[in-house]
Amino acid sequence: MAIDFNAMPPSTWADNLAKNSLGKMQSALDTQTKASKARSDALGQLQKALQDYRGSLTTLTGKKSLVAMNASASPDGVATVSAKGNAQPGSYSLFVEQLATAQQLAMGDLSAATAQAGDKFTVKLAGGDSFDVPMAGADRDGDGKLSVSELALAINRASGNAGKVSAIVLNNNGVSQLVLSSGKTGQSGAISLDLSQVSDAGLKSGLSTSKELTQAQDAVVWLGGKGSGVRMQQASNTLSNIDGVSVTINKAMKDGDAPLQLTVARSDSDTTANVQSFVDAYNKIYKAISDLSQPGTGGNAAGPFADDSSVRGLKNQLNAILRQSFDGVTLGQLGISASRDGTLTLDSKKLGDTLKNTPDALDRYFNGVSQNGALKQSGDYLDKWLNYSSGMLKMRKDSEDRTAKDLGRRQDALQQQYQQLYQRYLAQFTQLQGMQDQMTQTMGMFNFN
Repeated sequence: MAIDFNAMPPSTWADNLAKNSLGKMQSALDTQTKASKARSDALGQLQKALQDYRGSLTTLTGKKSLVAMNASASPDGVATVSAKGNAQPGSYSLFVEQLATAQQLAMGDLSAATAQAGDKFTVKLAGGDSFDVPMAGADRDGDGKLSVSELALAINRASGNAGKVSAIVLNNNGVSQLVLSSGKTGQSGAISLDLSQVSDAGLKSGLSTSKELTQAQDAVVWLGGKGSGVRMQQASNTLSNIDGVSVTINKAMKDGDAPLQLTVARSDSDTTANVQSFVDAYNKIYKAISDLSQPGTGGNAAGPFADDSSVRGLKNQLNAILRQSFDGVTLGQLGISASRDGTLTLDSKKLGDTLKNTPDALDRYFNGVSQNGALKQSGDYLDKWLNYSSGMLKMRKDSEDRTAKDLGRRQDALQQQYQQLYQRYLAQFTQLQGMQDQMTQTMGMFNFN
């Protein structure tokens, strides 16, 4: 059968023949490239799913307790109260005798103060903290005088101060006065000055005299009635004497005032919501991994990790962690059961019944002894995958990146082969087309009619 080389341009003949010659190699390379991209995309999806689950665990860990407690204080304005999961439900009566306050001192006349070389003084707190204030460089404008502003700056910037005492300048009717405020409330925050190494008379005189604006005193609170209950004294206005309950007192009470009434009760709805959030987070990660690693049976397409034993191992290990007993408590005792598809379901009634009989069961399971419960163990295992420098995902992504680069190099090499074949076939078909045109012209010279 005669071939008409004019049926197509030489470039089309060359392109078709070159592609046909490399067709099997290009098809295999396309398949490998598609699979590599699918794995790379799947690794990105897996990373996001693991990070979301890790974030959910971190949020729950930050709650310290999954048991939610409601706490209230009345009358309003006297105190604010919060309760952790280990707090015992109940009512408590308090009488606030006095608040803790931080000492504040207005220093004497410093108008004659100068900064002498080698001079320094020591600021001390009754609790034992102290720091030195050297006068070297305190006269910042070099006018030979030590202004109140310069002295305040020297105190605030002194090495070792770090907020122990703050110095401010009070301007009143044209007179500047140095005011020192303790950074701590309570008697332990009382300020004293050691001026034994101050030689300047003006500085020593001004610092040795002061007027107390606010007294350093501890908070005094009675559990029960004043004088008849348990007396509690401390430097802070936030009390944590009742296990799991934090009370911040805002004002003192007068004799005859109604007692401050604290009420602590477990919030079943919020507790259930905390546990349900864990169940939802686990189900989300479990389904994500299942979809990525499904075997492709029953008419469903196989997932990109269908033959990946490490991803299947990831799912199995996350499941196995929850199947353990933590501090004698199991998932089933908390009303959490596994469905046939591997997801979890919460029975809130069973959870509530368990907490009535064993109030700490939830925290024993999720937080465990020394915070080594289901949350931490799950988080630690996830970190083996998510670690930025040495995690399993990092190694897998690096491997896929190397595969993608290798496939790219192979594609470049195949493209070069195509170009070489194309140019060779183009030359050949251009020559054949020219020969065919010449033969056609020659035959046309003969007229047999």
